[in-house]
Amino acid sequence: MNQLNPQLIKDFSEAEKLSKEKKYEESIKKYEIILEKYPNFLPAANNIGLAYEYLDQLDKSVYYYKLCCDKSPKEKFFLNNLGNVYYKQKDYLKAIKIFETSYKVDSGQELISEKLANSLVQAKLRKEAENFLRDILKKFPNNTFLNTLMGNNLLALSFYKEGLDFLRKGTGFIELNNDSISII
Repeated sequence: MNQLNPQLIKDFSEAEKLSKEKKYEESIKKYEIILEKYPNFLPAANNIGLAYEYLDQLDKSVYYYKLCCDKSPKEKFFLNNLGNVYYKQKDYLKAIKIFETSYKVDSGQELISEKLANSLVQAKLRKEAENFLRDILKKFPNNTFLNTLMGNNLLALSFYKEGLDFLRKGTGFIELNNDSISII
């Protein structure tokens, strides 16, 4: 499909408008009609996934995001959507797999790096989390979430001094004096 059909553009715009108006069920119906005519038009499938996600029907959302990822396995936008649903479901092992794939496509994604690192920690893959965090903190050394995550992970691994150093960098420490409070 080199050139988009004007009717497709019109139908897609109408479906997007319904989504923006939070009329998700109606938008899903419009997008499904589009997919019947154009089964490889992935923006429609992705937007059905988004609509189901907004409706908190995450299993249906996963179905459409997987459809997109199967047809376009290196598209980080689709990968991130799928990974985010697994992350919301606290299915960290599946989230890790998807976020790792997305990270390989584009290693400069700070938010995805945060979610990948946190998924590793939540899945209790402490050593893998430490290795990933050491690497990613070279790219994002001032990211407070990553520094705090690294600090907590190192504490769990019994590396107390180094863990506290990362926590200090991530959150700061509060010192209470008689007359004042300082963050150090």
